[in-house]
Amino acid sequence: MPSRLIRYSAASGRLWLLGFSVLLFSFALLRKTPAEQVKVYYDAHLHQLHNALTHFQERAYQADTIVLRTEFAACRREYKALEFAVEYYYPHAAGRINGAALPETEPGEPGEVIPPSGFQVLEEYVYAAPDERATRDLIYQELDNLLFQVRQLEQQAPHLSFSDAEVFNAVRLNLYRLAAKGISGFDSPAAHASLPEAAVTLQATREVLALYEVPAALTSQLRRCEATIAAPRQDFNSFDRARFFTRCFNPALAALHQAQLQLRIPFVRDRRAVRPDAASFFVADAFNSSFFAPTDAAAPTPAVLALGQALFKEPVLSGKAGRSCASCHEPSRAYTDGLRVNSSLLADAGLERNTPTLLNAALQPDQFYDSRVHFLEDQVHAVVTNKAEMGGQLSQAPALLRKKATYAKQFAKAFDKEKQPITERNIRRAVAAYVRSLVGLNSRFDQFLRGDTAVLNNQEILGFNVFMGKAQCGTCHYLPLFNGTVPPLYDKTESEVLGVPATTDTLHPRLDADPGKFLLYGVAHQRHAFKTPTVRNAARTAPYMHNGVYQTLEQVLDFYNKGGGAGLGLEVPNQTLAEDRLNLSTTEQQAIVAFIKALNDTREVAY
Repeated sequence: MPSRLIRYSAASGRLWLLGFSVLLFSFALLRKTPAEQVKVYYDAHLHQLHNALTHFQERAYQADTIVLRTEFAACRREYKALEFAVEYYYPHAAGRINGAALPETEPGEPGEVIPPSGFQVLEEYVYAAPDERATRDLIYQELDNLLFQVRQLEQQAPHLSFSDAEVFNAVRLNLYRLAAKGISGFDSPAAHASLPEAAVTLQATREVLALYEVPAALTSQLRRCEATIAAPRQDFNSFDRARFFTRCFNPALAALHQAQLQLRIPFVRDRRAVRPDAASFFVADAFNSSFFAPTDAAAPTPAVLALGQALFKEPVLSGKAGRSCASCHEPSRAYTDGLRVNSSLLADAGLERNTPTLLNAALQPDQFYDSRVHFLEDQVHAVVTNKAEMGGQLSQAPALLRKKATYAKQFAKAFDKEKQPITERNIRRAVAAYVRSLVGLNSRFDQFLRGDTAVLNNQEILGFNVFMGKAQCGTCHYLPLFNGTVPPLYDKTESEVLGVPATTDTLHPRLDADPGKFLLYGVAHQRHAFKTPTVRNAARTAPYMHNGVYQTLEQVLDFYNKGGGAGLGLEVPNQTLAEDRLNLSTTEQQAIVAFIKALNDTREVAY
């Protein structure tokens, strides 16, 4: 009985403190601007997160598994209420608090490995074998890491001020994050709490925007989103994401955009991959390919694009080899070549890797399977001068092009402000500008999300729902680009270790020998790592994987369904793909293939 009284007393104390915090929060909101009220909201929830983590740590060694998971869920809910602001103002801290449970490397220090930390690491411990003493130690230690990050945020809180434009931008980006990562299960791989946590995100969004007295239409749409996603007996695998997006989420984004216009709150002028003033990242012109271009990129004028297209087909760039960019990137094949690997110019052999599509290649911050260059201009140089691929020398190309009268006129028109326009630099810029123009986001699936719900059949809709849910495809191929460029800022490209085999022999599988990204910096966790490509137009770009090992999408789905290389029995200790079987039925796999075919773009690229 005494122990029960102590627990009751402690619980009552926490409830009293929570009630007192709410009272203080209410008083603090009086006579403040909406942006200042958001700051009060932020401070209050940051304090509550600190308390929740502290309480969890106090019980880390004594509590049973059920209590541990309850404590974990409470902490995650508090963070979800803050996520919009932490991700916006302190992205580095956000990565340490809720980043993927995988080692990372900084772009400026690619050889420096940063071990994972935060909620996703903690989740693995809490949902693995928490009764072991060693695991309890790890739980306590990870809570220490989280508390350190929260204390850092608290120290910086007095210096943080919100503006109206930033609040609306932060909220919008967080809704994109919910759509692309939240409901796919990305940050709740073990707890499988993505839907309840998404409901918390939507509730927090509504509470923050209520401080601005936004139109009732927006509040109503957010409530509808929240109710849909938090419906009783909602199941992660069966959740109808397609219906959620078209009937609830997209109308909410539209209402948010309209509310900002109505309240005359300006859109931020930040240079972003998704235009800050776009109504949604699903609209046709939401993405800005110039975000991924260098500052000296050529403007995509008609003259520059016409020149770039001509140079794309020009074998002179390869010297005597007679090969052009179009030799491997055929427009009729969605800018691939249909081969496992193309032939090498050096010997009677194939190139090392499969030819990727150039469609939407501009919408990513890194190029090549190993992400070794950032800009398309650098990719042009690397391919043209590669002795195995094109064997040319760009330094000699200007002199060769000057011998063709048509190029003198085209360069002069494209770069009319330069005295000597036919230069190595302008060759790279023109071809890159042309490739950058090969952006198409108008598939039947895009049309479906934009309101034409009759354009997809039931099988394709099922395929999308399985892709984003049970099959876990959406945790690497992020919606709506469906590549590894990380939303909502799209300033980073992810690579994955899948354990791709050298052949299709499943009885005696052998790991493909290509070390992938490991060749760049020798980082152990990047051995056999390759950039996550887009699945847009994938139905037109067979064969698949970096080595072209699979000829059909069905073979690719079978590989993933079995758990990748590790699931086939290969030794891939650093595999980032979960090795557990997905248990996808034949119907589900066929539906995913049907959905991928619905991602074929309807835009015809001129050639």
